[in-house]
Formats: sequence, C-alpha cells, structure tokens
Amino acid sequence: MLFNSLQYLFFAPIVISVYFLIPARFQQFWLLVTSLYFYAVFRVPFILLLIYSIVITYFAVVWMDKAQSRAGKLFFLNIAIFGNLLFLYLFKYLDFSLTVWNTVLGLEPCEPHYASPSGILLPMGISFFTLQAIAYAVDVYHKKVERAQSLFQFGLFLSFFPQLVAGPIIRAQDMLHQFLETYKFKKENLLPGIRQLAWGLFKKTFVADPIAAVVDPVFADPMHYGWFSLAITGSLYIIQMYCDFSGYSDVAIGTGRIMGFHIPINFRQPFLSQTVSEFWRRWHISFSSWLKEYVYIFLGGNKKGISRTYLNLFLTTFVSGIWHGADWNFVIWGFVHASLMVIERFAFSFERIKNFWDKIPSTIKVAYPFTIFGLSMYFFRARPVEGVGNSVEVGWAMVSRMFMGVSGDLVVSVPISVLGTVFLLMFGDYLMEKETPWAKKLFENRVWVYGVSGVLIAICFILYSVTVSQPFLYFQF
Repeated sequence: MLFNSLQYLFFAPIVISVYFLIPARFQQFWLLVTSLYFYAVFRVPFILLLIYSIVITYFAVVWMDKAQSRAGKLFFLNIAIFGNLLFLYLFKYLDFSLTVWNTVLGLEPCEPHYASPSGILLPMGISFFTLQAIAYAVDVYHKKVERAQSLFQFGLFLSFFPQLVAGPIIRAQDMLHQFLETYKFKKENLLPGIRQLAWGLFKKTFVADPIAAVVDPVFADPMHYGWFSLAITGSLYIIQMYCDFSGYSDVAIGTGRIMGFHIPINFRQPFLSQTVSEFWRRWHISFSSWLKEYVYIFLGGNKKGISRTYLNLFLTTFVSGIWHGADWNFVIWGFVHASLMVIERFAFSFERIKNFWDKIPSTIKVAYPFTIFGLSMYFFRARPVEGVGNSVEVGWAMVSRMFMGVSGDLVVSVPISVLGTVFLLMFGDYLMEKETPWAKKLFENRVWVYGVSGVLIAICFILYSVTVSQPFLYFQF
C-alpha cells in the first residue's frame, strides 16, 4: 500500500482510531493484523517471505540465547544471519550473479554454459526488514538488548506497517520494548505526528513527483540534451531522491508518533552538509548507522591501524552501493563514494588542510557534497537506453556530455511551480536545522500546524482520487 494513495488516507485513520478504541490487550494484535494486510496489498504471496524472516530469526535467537557454549551461540547466530542473507541473495542478487558469470566468461545467450536470468520478482521491503532482523540477532548475541518475549512481539517489531517497506531500519533497543507498552491517545503526540506526516506528503507529492516529470524524459533519452540540461537534471534528481525517500520516512515517523511510537529520525537536512562524510551521516541515517555498527566495526573499525581503517571505511561504503541495487552502475556508485570517504579522511588528517577547509564560508562548502553526490547520481539513476548501451554506459555518457560542454537538440524545462516547492523545501530544512526561537514557536503553533497540514492532506486527497499514485523510488531497492 502506497503512503501517497487514497487507500492509505483511509487505512491510516481507521487503523489509528480502532487502535485507541479497543481494549489494551488487543492493541498489538490489531497492529500485527493490519501490518500484514498493509504488506499483502502489494502482493499476497510476499507475506510468506516476511513470515519466513520473522520465524527463522525469532527461533534462531531463542535457541542462541539458550545455548550454553559460545560455539552453540555462534551456530544459531549464523542461522539467523545467513538465513536472512540467503533469502536476500536469492530474491535480489541471484540474477546479477548470473550476469557476472556471463560477463566474466564472455558467454552469449546461444552458448551452452550461458546462465539465463531467473526473473524472480523483488519483494517490497526485503532490503529493509532482513537487515533489521540481522541487527536484532547480533544485538541479542552481544547482550545489547533482551530478546523478544514472544514470537508475536518480534513479528510486530519486524512487520510494523509504517516503516516496513522502506524504513527507517529500526534497532531493537530503540523500538522492541515499545511493543510491550499500551498507549492511549495523547494530544501531545498528535501535533508532531501530523506535522511530520504532512511534511512527508509535501516532499513526495509536491516536490519529488513533479521533479520526476522533468528528469525522467532526460534519463530516457540523454543523448538529445546538452550539458546545461544534464547539469540541471542531476541537481534536480538528487532533490527528487531526497524528497521521495525522506518523505516516506517522514510519513512513517509521523504515523507512528500519532499512535505513541517513537521511530528514529532517518534524514537530517543533508543538503546543509559540508563534506561527503557529513552528508552520509545525515542521509539515510538508519542505514548508515547499520553499516557502521555491523560492517565497519565488524571489520575492525579504526582499531587495527591506519591502513586497515581506510580499507574498512572503503569496504563499508562500497557495500552501500551493492545494497542499493544489483547492477554494475550501483557497483560504480558505491566505489565512487567509498573512494571519496577515504580521500576525505586522509586529507583532513592533515592539520593544514583541515584549517584551510574550516576557513572557507559555509555557503561555499555545502556546494561540494551536493555537487559530488549529484554527479554520482547519474550512475545511480541510469538505466539501459537503446542506442546508448547499458546502465553504466548511459551514466558515463551523461557525465561525459556534461563535462565536454556538448550541446543538444532538446532543452529541459523546469516549471516555476517546481522551483517554488524546491525553495520551500530548502527553506523548511534550513529552519529545522537552525532551530531559531521564532521558527520553533511556529512549528509548535497548533493553529498553524493543523491548518497547513489539513490543507496539504486535503489537496493530496483530491490529487490521489483523480491521478495514479507514483511508487516511492526506494521500493525498487
């Protein structure tokens, strides 16, 4: 079920209303049933995959917790980890593995050892709930959190509908205990919840989707656009990606907050970052934290010497590219960001360079990570185009045309309305970052928040009733 749909605008109020009206002992059961229904709307068979992850993780952790020896605990921990990773591999990376096999051996479809794609559909949210399950198992093993008291509690933790399909990836210590509590309606939760939900719908409906109408034709036919149009396209696409993904997170956080649940923040004004490293600390925070905790630290972090630290940092960031998608363009995207993270860490280890950078005005410094991230997104967004080549060749062609100053037959046209909503987005993020007294007072003003949120939701209701809702970009990852 899409957040930006008429169906959700009916579903969420009904779920929340019934949740507060029924006896406390039935609240969690109601949430589990509605969460499974929410997931089933996409494709009913996918529920079996979600249940598989819930069951194998829960029981593996129970047996791990009861095991007396370290070897026994590790055995069951590995069942939880690799049971989920194998599941993720089969549905997300199997076809890419077959592509690599064919590419390395130079095989053509007519040859005997050519591996044909399986054509398996990618289940919604699999990249998110499998990582969440793995983190839970590892945290219980390291005694950072108590294991779930029941299969029911863990099932709700993994399937909670607001963040099920596209995150945030919540940690057990942040959320698991919340499903043991009972909640009553509180006015103090309604204001921030509605505010966050409306802000998320604004990002998706009024910024991301209109930008998509501008940039999609360019990515579909890049060779007919000149360097300036491609530059504008790259800048707009990174804004689209931010609004699309953070918009989903905002709706998830807002919906949960109205019910009394506190889902961790997933984005923190990334376009105000002054380095690529800072950008990643502000962008998809739950995933960046997951990588740091379960990949970087697992590899040794910064405790095994400088060279090993750089290698660990590179591998951790490189994994982020592979996680986003099973194709060569994501491999390149991950390699670019991994290299930049290492270069930045090395460069800023020199006091003279660090001092020089600190003296540069902030307004100039923020352009650096935005530009770098925007350029890398040509590869991230690129898909095969007839006459140009595969996704990597399309991404490279776009970057080359832009830097070579090639002119084109077509010029991208950006509506004034899009520029206006982008300005409102940036201004809103700036106010949230600075937390000025007057802005904070405005965001807490009930008349203002409910009035603006009500208008936004009403407009969305009308739009969703007459147009086809656009899926969130991260559903494909």
